Amino acid sequence: MDVDSALAAMGGQDPTLHGHHAHHHHQMNMSAAVAAATAAIDPAIGIGSGSVPGGPGGPEDDIDPKKTCIFCNKTFSHPGSLGRHLDLKRGTRLHPADQVDQLRGDVKRRGDIVEIKARRARRAKEYNARDEVKERAKMRRREKERSLRAREEAKLNFLNRLGLPALPPHPSFPYMVLYFLPPSQWPHDPPTQETYNQLTLMLDPSLHMDDERFIDWASKAKVAYENWGVLSKSKRAEVWNREQRSAAEAALGTLTLYDLGRREEWLSDEEKRIVTMESMM
Repeated sequence: MDVDSALAAMGGQDPTLHGHHAHHHHQMNMSAAVAAATAAIDPAIGIGSGSVPGGPGGPEDDIDPKKTCIFCNKTFSHPGSLGRHLDLKRGTRLHPADQVDQLRGDVKRRGDIVEIKARRARRAKEYNARDEVKERAKMRRREKERSLRAREEAKLNFLNRLGLPALPPHPSFPYMVLYFLPPSQWPHDPPTQETYNQLTLMLDPSLHMDDERFIDWASKAKVAYENWGVLSKSKRAEVWNREQRSAAEAALGTLTLYDLGRREEWLSDEEKRIVTMESMM
């Protein structure tokens, strides 16, 4: 049965009417259909079990009104699918927005939120009380704890592989430059007076709350620079190259620049290795 026939059956109007008068009757019939469907709504379910358009004994008695669209007669396998259909088609020619709103207005889609949360909590409590669920949860906790321990151990292993640079009792001027200044301030050629000025500024005790360590380091830098000044140009180049290598070895330890660049991958691989070793024990 098409829409006009269904409306005609409900309202007793002639579906062949045309023009403004026919449109008026069509809207009245559609409103009557919506009202009839709305009256059959069961608030606890959605669309209720009232009679379908056509009346008792008609050809549509076997159609489930909870799964059938009164506007286009399309049937669905579930009432929720009908609801989504009405929401999607709302405002189209066959599904006037005001009438869809009237039909959908009384549908209680999700129920009382407090009741739903309480019901979910009860179900969750019952589910989590099962022995097999408890056992799975215990295993997941163990795996998580083992993974966290492995992660911390991997970080410690990474840090331990880094060097622990220390300033010797009587450092050379190049080594102090490499020790206290960032690489961006390292000179390409052996350090000069300009480099010494940068170093003394960095070691200025007044910038470090007159920390006694910086007072001592500033004094050592002055002596080291004086000794540096008496070396020949070739000797300076030799010492500068040697101290750069010493500083790199002291900083990197057993790691490489490649390891530093992929430290997250390194930590992940190390964590997997630790977990595997633990599982074999």
